[in-house]
Amino acid sequence: MSTVRITGASDDLIEIDGDIREEFTFHDQDGDGDLIACSDGTVLRVQLDARGDWAIGIVYRGTADLRLTPASDRETYSDEAVLTGDVRWVAQGTALAR
Repeated sequence: MSTVRITGASDDLIEIDGDIREEFTFHDQDGDGDLIACSDGTVLRVQLDARGDWAIGIVYRGTADLRLTPASDRETYSDEAVLTGDVRWVAQGTALAR
């Protein structure tokens, strides 16, 4: 069982902390934000709004326990997603086909 925390940082980074640690450069090529996919099947959309606040939305809920805390509840400029479960990898992308 692992815990992975995902937040936006600065004006161009998506940070992954916890049992997996990485910084992804934010691309937002088409204005729809970047996608973060996790090995449990969770897919999140990370966006930077006009005020410079990071929003994280759920595209698909996987098998890991997922807690999403809005920035306003954390007194910071980024939502926070915390996954607890069988998360072995995290990937970043910009496109999703269904």
